Amino acid sequence: MAEESYDAIVIGSGPGGAACATLLQKRGIRTLLIEKNDFTGGKMVSIEKDGYAYDLFPHGQVPMRGSAFEPIFAELGVSDDFQPALEPDDDREIIKIAYRKRGWDEYRIASQGQAMADPTPFFQLWDIDAEAQRKTVDFMAGLVAMTEAEIDGFDNVSMHEFLSGKDLPYELYSYLAFHANASLAEPIDLVSASEQIRIMRHMMLQGGGGQYKGGFGTLAKVMLREFEKNGGTLIRDNRVEKILVEDGGVTGVVSAKGSFRAPIVVSSAGLQPTVLKLVGEEHFDRSYVNYVKGLVPGWAFTSVRYFLEKPVMDVAMYVAYADESWIDMERYARMREGHIPEEVILFMVNHSFYDENAAPPGKQVLVSGTICSPDPEAKEIEGLWRVMDEQMQRFFPEIWAATERRDYSGPKDICTLTRDSVLPGQGGECVGLGQVVGQCGKLKPSVDAPIRGLYYAGADAGAAGMGTHQAAGSGAEVARLVVHECNRQRKMR
Repeated sequence: MAEESYDAIVIGSGPGGAACATLLQKRGIRTLLIEKNDFTGGKMVSIEKDGYAYDLFPHGQVPMRGSAFEPIFAELGVSDDFQPALEPDDDREIIKIAYRKRGWDEYRIASQGQAMADPTPFFQLWDIDAEAQRKTVDFMAGLVAMTEAEIDGFDNVSMHEFLSGKDLPYELYSYLAFHANASLAEPIDLVSASEQIRIMRHMMLQGGGGQYKGGFGTLAKVMLREFEKNGGTLIRDNRVEKILVEDGGVTGVVSAKGSFRAPIVVSSAGLQPTVLKLVGEEHFDRSYVNYVKGLVPGWAFTSVRYFLEKPVMDVAMYVAYADESWIDMERYARMREGHIPEEVILFMVNHSFYDENAAPPGKQVLVSGTICSPDPEAKEIEGLWRVMDEQMQRFFPEIWAATERRDYSGPKDICTLTRDSVLPGQGGECVGLGQVVGQCGKLKPSVDAPIRGLYYAGADAGAAGMGTHQAAGSGAEVARLVVHECNRQRKMR
């Protein structure tokens, strides 16, 4: 039986919770990590089954160079276990992009290397003239040159608003709308310009689309291996039912496998589920509860996994989009009303490109996805699966012909595996509270809750950037604050 008292308790083993718990234990804070599933990694989970090793959802590391995981592994002394399966300067063709401009009958396909180091393939794909090319290069160069202070000024401005009034080719706007969907799981007219600009800069300067041998879940496995090696206690298959609060401060948790005491509780179960369910509204000021309820969830990704009888895909990623297929708020409203689009954006990862052991010999596994509602009860999900399969048949018939079986998952599965749904239409978020206007940069929710000893770790609070990078960065920041608080409490004893 685990000890009943700890210096700190961390709820959830996703990238935020795993990073926080592992760093705390490394720094001498006696830590209990509780995971509700019998596996670890949260949304970063990787599956090892029937000789396959793959992520449950399509992932790509952004940035590839200088991700939040690198300093964590360095502090743990296991930098050799940080093994990206793709380097930012890899000179191979990495991505195939299928694009259809409004008015075209067919999609055109182009191949390119890493990120946007060379825009030529985009210009050829978009079929734009020299003047439009010049405007595109000038715009992207301007993003690279922006200071952090300048970027912060767009926390409360949508990317659509940021682009409005600028003399830019529509093809560039359409790509950025697709990028908002595929990289941030948000619509261009809701995503914060500051957040999308930061991620675009990461991709251009530090690489994008990275992966790891064995999938992203390998990162969690290494961190939690070190967590237990350094004396941390991990209890799996154990749902936390309540965070205990007395006299304005946390005192521990009640879980399915018993009660545990600690003056510090870090929740990686989602800010809204933590406040509204695990702690309870009665322990917070009404204005804070209203603020929490008003936070806008990010959107979700629904996924189809294709298991192939032979290797077919020869690059790391396929993406497909049309001027009519990316989703903004207007198109989203129509989809939620039951009007399934004829085309969707398609984002697909080839795990075998990164890892020769991702599939049994002579086979291949591909993980595809498209943007959708975070509502666990969303009615349009099966319709999106149908469209995704139809597009696979159209764009990549050789993949479809080689497919032995397919697995499907959506926001309901995400909610079941990760965060509980505590408000209507929420729970299946891809990145949590996401990167929407008013919730990014300096406007991001604080990791420090208005209850003594309670902190939030993960993509909901305290960091910026792409999902796993953001969550791990949040976990590292919370670990720093918790160590400071624990040292302060020790001095007071």
